[in-house]
Amino acid sequence: MPTTTWVIKQHDTKITFKDSPTIDGVAVPPTDLTGSTLYFLLKNDTKAIKQSATIQADGSFAYSPSPSDVAATGKFQQEWEVVYPTGQILTFPNNGYNVVKIIADLG
Repeated sequence: MPTTTWVIKQHDTKITFKDSPTIDGVAVPPTDLTGSTLYFLLKNDTKAIKQSATIQADGSFAYSPSPSDVAATGKFQQEWEVVYPTGQILTFPNNGYNVVKIIADLG
């Protein structure tokens, strides 16, 4: 999964973060994710969140933020954490982090 950069405005909640899991450039088949739990993790020096996210039918990941998730401005690292039914964990992207830049709104 190559890293992604999202730039959004503070307080914007009518967005959905989306990503497709890959390992070494190969897509993870949706069947490999059956029964798994997905989390959206977002962190910088002053804030960290871990929220339940959704595995779509096509195997892609999706998360729609709550107001508190996007209340603070800044540059954040983001990753997706999959917890398999066995309890094993795999994190995407596994070669770095996605970047979320939350910039101030004027309102």
